[in-house]
Amino acid sequence: MDSKNVFAESLYNEWEKEGLFKAKPDSKKEKYSLLMPPPNLTGELHLGHAMQHSILDAIARYKRLKGFDVLLLPGVDHAGIQFEGTFNKKLSKEGLTLQKIGREEWFKRAFVFKEEMYNSARTTWKSMGVSADWQREVFTLDEKVKSAVFAEFKKFWDDELLYKGAYMVQWCPKCGTAIEDVEMEYEERKEKLYYVRYKIEGSRETIVVATARPETIAADVAIAVFAKHPKYSKFVGKKAINPFTNSLMPIVEDKRVDKDFGTGALKITPGHDMLDYKIGKDNNLPILHVVGKNGRITDLDPDLEGLKISESRQKATEKLEKLNLIEKTEDYVHAVPVCERCKTVVEPLISEEWFVKMDSLARKAVNNIDKINFAPRSFKKIIVDWFENIHDWSISRSLVWGHRIPVWYCKVCNPNHLVGKDKDMIVSLSEPKIVCKACGKKEWEQDGQVLDTWFSSGIWPLATLGWPEETDELKRYFPWDFEISAPEIKYLWISRMIMLSLYLRDEIPFKNMFFHGMIRDLQGRKFSKSLGNGIDPKTLIEAWGVDAVRMALYTYSVPGRDSKASKQTIEQRCKNFRNFSTKLRNITHFVIDLKPEGASKEFNLQDKDDKEIITKLSKTIQNVELMIERFDFHLAVDEIYNFVWHDFADIYIEKTKKRRKEAQLVLEKVLLDITIVLHPFMPFVTEELYRSFPENQKFIIKELWPAVKMKK
Repeated sequence: MDSKNVFAESLYNEWEKEGLFKAKPDSKKEKYSLLMPPPNLTGELHLGHAMQHSILDAIARYKRLKGFDVLLLPGVDHAGIQFEGTFNKKLSKEGLTLQKIGREEWFKRAFVFKEEMYNSARTTWKSMGVSADWQREVFTLDEKVKSAVFAEFKKFWDDELLYKGAYMVQWCPKCGTAIEDVEMEYEERKEKLYYVRYKIEGSRETIVVATARPETIAADVAIAVFAKHPKYSKFVGKKAINPFTNSLMPIVEDKRVDKDFGTGALKITPGHDMLDYKIGKDNNLPILHVVGKNGRITDLDPDLEGLKISESRQKATEKLEKLNLIEKTEDYVHAVPVCERCKTVVEPLISEEWFVKMDSLARKAVNNIDKINFAPRSFKKIIVDWFENIHDWSISRSLVWGHRIPVWYCKVCNPNHLVGKDKDMIVSLSEPKIVCKACGKKEWEQDGQVLDTWFSSGIWPLATLGWPEETDELKRYFPWDFEISAPEIKYLWISRMIMLSLYLRDEIPFKNMFFHGMIRDLQGRKFSKSLGNGIDPKTLIEAWGVDAVRMALYTYSVPGRDSKASKQTIEQRCKNFRNFSTKLRNITHFVIDLKPEGASKEFNLQDKDDKEIITKLSKTIQNVELMIERFDFHLAVDEIYNFVWHDFADIYIEKTKKRRKEAQLVLEKVLLDITIVLHPFMPFVTEELYRSFPENQKFIIKELWPAVKMKK
């Protein structure tokens, strides 16, 4: 490790030992609270994380210098699907599975693995100087979060917003669970569009339907055409013959059919498409499944049973060709939904899950959205649009790792785990000790699923402060003053926090919501291991030092705007700011260490150069303060850099070399003020330089932000 990084680690240990990052709920100071987004346990720490946490730390340190009692609260998310997949892979290498070791032992091992994973992340944040109150660190599976999750679930149940039923969900066959729409990515793929002829009952005529999924034909239950179709309207009310099952299917008219797609006729497969599901529901059509949760064809189509989608598509095409039912094929480029975690193609299907009715929560969020300052402002409308088109939230996941749904069923009376007014069930934190009202027995079985990760992450602003208990921390630090996120989880996390905080506590979760852009490679792609374009922030720190890396990252932090970079371009910026650190040390050596004997002890601004540098200093401090308050960190670091390097070093210091004794106090003032102003961005080098001043408060964080009066 570089000697300067060793020094940085030593400084950080001093700060922690002194308790400089601890929030004080009983303080008389005004509070400022920042909530650290909980990183996923298994996610590799990347430049986006490093930039995000550098921004959080800059605000926290700035607010302390401004005299606030600051809480920067850290935490980590259990990341249900992603963690479980990673952990199961680890177990499989040892020849173990959940079934072999049992749920209890699986959890014990999982928590050990969790600590190994997160200790690395925590070490990285500390090495970057993140001034969090680590004693308050929260994990989303902690007991206090568990209590909050139960209270949330119970309130949904009591308010009749919670239900269990069969509904169309997005299912990941590889992860083996339902996922949310916003947990999918879309990959553009070139596939075939098949124009399939369906025979009309009692007629020689056919109706042609374009489909990219011939493997699902066995689950077709109808054909829909757009209103007043010039060619096919005459068939409405008649029946078509399913070529794979020979069943009769009604031909209906529906305005939702896209007249510009294919022939304007749509095969309706309610079990495997959301639009088809809606059309089927409105026309009382049956729901059939030909693709199972394992991603293979079910026994609904014996000829294709057990085949994967790609295999079954080929065989289905061959069947249609033998029946002479393919009129033509076309190349078809379209967006295919894949699971954002494992990149498996997502299968829309009907599954019995737990859901939360979202309409009332979304309306309340829209009515209160103006209470939140969004940076950039355009994101407010984006989130409002999502609220206004919201659908019920599928909150159950077929996993082990997570908050298990706190519902017990009577094994005797309700073996199928049905939920309804006529079925006995109980909501409890632990297995009920009471007897079933129906059978008089105490044989209870808990729901086997866990809650969606976002169910606990959505109440992160509340659970971290002890809700549902009315704790001193909750009273003082909620709502949070600042939250930060990448835009990609604006629906998954940010929108949910807004809705849930308003629903559970009738308050917005945070006053300021900052969306930072993403740093992408020069081709506009995300950094990832699979692409081989990743940049490890720890490697940058080893090479260039913490402060230089932080400063480089601030230059990419334009609100809401993505940036393109390569390892070379980022390292060039790191190099520039490492040179800037060297410049600061040289300036400090000149001003403090080489202080001339007999220097003036009286501060006066008679010389025009002294007046000019103080005016420029005042303007710089004022601009930096304004930029931080507006979250324009990229502009703030540029402002300081230009002042130090050009106005102070290149011009003023050079001029004072001929009148050094007279200018000494001005030199010291400018250096001290600029060191304090730089501290939020470059915490380690500024602490080092601050200790060079003969009179100091031991730690720069105990200083106050320079108060400079500007002439009007």
